[in-house]
Amino acid sequence: MKSISLLEIYSGVQDDVQAIFRSRLLMQVMLALEDGAKSLSFLRDITGSSSQALIPKIRQLEALHYVESIRGDYALTPMGRLVEPEIGRLVARMGVLQRHREFWIEHEIEGIPPDSLGDLPCLYNAEVIRSVEEDIFAVYAAFTAILKKASWIHGVSSIMSPAHADVIREAVLQGKPVELVVSPELADRLADEPYRAMLESLQGHAKFELFISPLPIRLGLTATDGYLSLGLYRRDTKTYDAAADLISTDAAAVAWGERLFQRYRMAAKPLQIPPE
Repeated sequence: MKSISLLEIYSGVQDDVQAIFRSRLLMQVMLALEDGAKSLSFLRDITGSSSQALIPKIRQLEALHYVESIRGDYALTPMGRLVEPEIGRLVARMGVLQRHREFWIEHEIEGIPPDSLGDLPCLYNAEVIRSVEEDIFAVYAAFTAILKKASWIHGVSSIMSPAHADVIREAVLQGKPVELVVSPELADRLADEPYRAMLESLQGHAKFELFISPLPIRLGLTATDGYLSLGLYRRDTKTYDAAADLISTDAAAVAWGERLFQRYRMAAKPLQIPPE
């Protein structure tokens, strides 16, 4: 049996799709009913529209069998409950891409694993920190502040600088649990100075663990109990952008960062720097 393409499916449902996506009110009603039935007065308030404007749109959704009237309120039908989450996910994804538009345009989004990309709306409340001429150490200062406030630190990276390594070393010496997952390329660099001396000074610290990832790493991630910091590679130069990070204290973003760390951690193996 011949498989059917999305373009072929769209040609059969384009009227319904366009009806919803062309209408602000249709979209707002569908999204407003996400968590249960709502009264007409509630829908008026949340959409800022009159009953005269709303009721024809609700009738349209009823005709599509996405919305139904239940004891005077309006609710999603079983069909509506299948469609609305997809609309919601698209809106949320477009929202985070639009809010941080320049960051996503400039960087290799595909450096984020597909399953984490699917949860990208978790980063909606994040902020972009940039090092600029007026403040060339903005990103490094934010990284340092995050580690100082952290109770524990989880990191994933393919890049390292002596300054960053020293901040991590200080966190370990303060007794903070630190787990780092690094790329094979970075692991080779860590075997040389100045990193070798730093790592040797941490030998015997049970709360410091270093891992090497078999998975490709095209990002820099710091996840703590209260912060997420995410850096990516630039699309134009294909090099890591140390001058721009996405940072958040939002619980959803922090949890997103920890899930991403665990993805790399589960596949990684302990890294031992060989003796000279």
